Amino acid sequence: MGLVFRLLGFFALVGPILAGDITGHAVITKHLTKKTLSPVTYNLRGLPPPSAAETDRVNEFDRMVVMLEGGSEHSNPPITAVLDQRNIRFDPDLIVIPVGSTVEFPNSDPIFHNVFSLSRVQPFDLGFYPRGQSRSVKFNRPGIVQVYCHIHANMYAAIVVASTPWYAKPASDGSFGWRDVPPGHYRLLAWHKIAGLHSIPVDVPATGAVDFTIRVPIDGEPRP
Repeated sequence: MGLVFRLLGFFALVGPILAGDITGHAVITKHLTKKTLSPVTYNLRGLPPPSAAETDRVNEFDRMVVMLEGGSEHSNPPITAVLDQRNIRFDPDLIVIPVGSTVEFPNSDPIFHNVFSLSRVQPFDLGFYPRGQSRSVKFNRPGIVQVYCHIHANMYAAIVVASTPWYAKPASDGSFGWRDVPPGHYRLLAWHKIAGLHSIPVDVPATGAVDFTIRVPIDGEPRP
């Protein structure tokens, strides 16, 4: 019993662990994604280009990642993610992973692909491989990795490698949030595949909730 009382006294001196909750909204100020045309070359192979209706249904928040950088928290445990090659596209065309994670690149098309990246974060070239085969890459450094196909110029995806545990793809209305964030000064970042990187400073309180809005315009050159 003496040990129990000593422990209770210790926690009473330390007090509750301070942390705040963040809710946020990303606001896209202009239309970003242009309609794209798929090469006609492969239409005879059962790969028709996307219809205008499919392009019009693009939700810009599906092409965005938000992150909270700062503090001393470590990244989340590594995972294995999949970036498929299907219908001459990457599916999905944007993923976010913790540092140390592995991404698999299966080819689900009846044609060859050659996935590569010239990113300084993680350059790679997986070579040509056919349907049913896959390659994988491990990402040990944080940053933005832009991915292409040597054969199909219209294929473009992005991998956001996060060194913070607070990251998310916004919901369809642009909302996002994190709980139990230690108090302090942070940067709230939003990276969009077309608009590039935008950030604002944020201060997280010791207790309670705070709401932030980050606006993502198209003005200016995108920054990788």
